[in-house]
Amino acid sequence: MKYDIAAKAILDISKEHIIREFLGLDDKYIHYLDDLPEETVSIRRSDFPLRVTLKDGKEIIVLIEIQTEFNNDFVLRLIDYTVRFMLRYHLRVIPLVLLLTPSQSATGVYEDDRIKFRYEIVRFWEKKAEDYLNNIYLLPFLPLMDGGDKIIEQAEKIIYESVDIEIRHKADLLTAMAIFAGLRDRNLGVWLAERRRDIMIKSPVYEFIKEEGMKEGMKEGIQQGMQKLLVDTLEIKFEIIPKTLINSINEVTDSETLRILHNIAVKCNSIEEFVEKMKLVIEH
Repeated sequence: MKYDIAAKAILDISKEHIIREFLGLDDKYIHYLDDLPEETVSIRRSDFPLRVTLKDGKEIIVLIEIQTEFNNDFVLRLIDYTVRFMLRYHLRVIPLVLLLTPSQSATGVYEDDRIKFRYEIVRFWEKKAEDYLNNIYLLPFLPLMDGGDKIIEQAEKIIYESVDIEIRHKADLLTAMAIFAGLRDRNLGVWLAERRRDIMIKSPVYEFIKEEGMKEGMKEGIQQGMQKLLVDTLEIKFEIIPKTLINSINEVTDSETLRILHNIAVKCNSIEEFVEKMKLVIEH
């Protein structure tokens, strides 16, 4: 979820630059951009639908979609979104997919025995990061690009020291950059978050991610507590617990499964009996 939140925050302030750069619509073509309501006639929605008026007066709709992982179900939903906007506005619709992680199946074309559908796609991992250093609004995507990890310090410094954008936009840009960096290398994301926390805390995205992290930490703490309780129960009953069994217990992350295993541990008469029943629980 945090990648979606970060991407949407960036789209809000970088949409014009994304369209110009990745669709090739420059100042000669774009007259103005107008956000469309996300809600369509169904409960499904596009990440960021835009009505673009060109210099010649013609209008088109661009559907910008953010995707962390690519699969055919996503493309089918994209077809749904595209058709619904075509029916609603009777305009040409261009689907634009921003794909955050590598995928060989993301070709820009979906085809089966009934449908052939084309969409524009940005494969960030194929982009040369150094080519985008001159556009501050695209810098958050640099960690996802080829060579981005090598120039991330230069890129974040450009954002941090800029005098041309508002503080809140700086905060959003840096927060998104840290999140995307973590998608590629967790340590890189942590480094950036610690380095620029002074300004990132001004971003609503940062606050949201912090809250999500606290919730995740609490969940992980409960899980670890249940694992320890299970191991302690077995040690009290049988004194010596094989290291392999402890490792297997620590691999169980589902709270309900750990609860069931604890009940089994209380009732079983030997380590061997517990191991056999644990296998059955995990297999099912």
